[in-house]
Amino acid sequence: MMSNKPYGQGETAWFEQDRFGMFIHWGLYSQAARHEWVKHRERITTENYQKYFDTFHPDLYDPREWARLARQAGMKYFVITT
Repeated sequence: MMSNKPYGQGETAWFEQDRFGMFIHWGLYSQAARHEWVKHRERITTENYQKYFDTFHPDLYDPREWARLARQAGMKYFVITT
C-alpha cells in the first residue's frame, strides 16, 4: 500500500483493525542481529562491515513460503524491509 500523503497522515485504520502481522528486516544488518542503522550508529568501519557483504548469501530467501506461513498463522499483513 503506497501513499503520496505526508508522513503520519496515511490511512492507518487497517493496521489497527488487522492487528496481527509480521515485519521482517532483511539485509546485511540482519547478520549483525541488530538494527538497519548498525553501521552508522555503532560506527562500524567499512573494513569491519565488509564481513557482512562477504557472507550475505540470501539463498533461503523465499517470500512466498514466508507469506504462506504467515497466513497459516493467521497474520493479516507481511512487510519486508531492506
